[in-house]
Amino acid sequence: MENSILIPTDFSNNSWNAILYAIKLFEDRKCSFYILHTYSKETYGLDSLSLLDPDEAFNKMSAIKSKEKLRELIAKISHLNKNKNHKFHAVSESISLLSAVKNLNKKIQFDLIVLGAKGLANKNEASYGQHTLDILKNVRENPILIVPGNVNFDQPKEIVLTTNFKTNIKKSEIKYLVQLAKLSNASIQVLSMEQPNSLSFTQKRNKVQIRKQLKGVAHSFTTMRNVKIATAVNCFVAIRHSNMISYVDKKPSFWDRLNFGRISLNNLGYYADVPVLAIHSK
Repeated sequence: MENSILIPTDFSNNSWNAILYAIKLFEDRKCSFYILHTYSKETYGLDSLSLLDPDEAFNKMSAIKSKEKLRELIAKISHLNKNKNHKFHAVSESISLLSAVKNLNKKIQFDLIVLGAKGLANKNEASYGQHTLDILKNVRENPILIVPGNVNFDQPKEIVLTTNFKTNIKKSEIKYLVQLAKLSNASIQVLSMEQPNSLSFTQKRNKVQIRKQLKGVAHSFTTMRNVKIATAVNCFVAIRHSNMISYVDKKPSFWDRLNFGRISLNNLGYYADVPVLAIHSK
């Protein structure tokens, strides 16, 4: 079965690293990679080719430069990657990145979206880029893999799934995490701050469901005490040299928007050398 994977690019080093990571992660699978570049005036300044002059001539020049850069990028990828299982498609769009991702997703229904953690305009070394956060928030049909610029690819051997067991994770939502684990023969460590003897009935039920859904993959449950989630995950990953972090990105309710009980990318913290897989849940 062929995977369809979308990778937006602004031609930065971070987006290039995201492309390389995806290629290596799926080296043994048939994949169609769609490399997307946009050049809309409504961007946040991330795109070095975005032009603010409304003159049509400049818009045409921007389109030409975008397509040229994409051709160069595909040629560079083809030179480095001789994998016959991989096909690459270049997409250039004169709309905002978020709109382009949504439109393409409706047409193709991607299995996975791979994003660089930040783009050219993001100068804060310890934060995710605005485009990355916008796509994560507004595109909820797909799992999203966020790849920082400092990641050196290692086939994942251990994936950390962090949860508070307050979300009922459906099999259809967690299946891509299971597929990634099987793809690289990785184990899954389920990390929680919730003490087993203090779990509610709902949390206990959700924990049982997770155990069932991870059947067929090596996995175990770990609890850490009296520490914030970002600190716990950071320490756990550093000590165990885990290769990937995953969490359930639940659609926020009113109380979730006030940061009650919901795990989000923001309270997980920023990871400069570990990719993060967001699993969306309604």
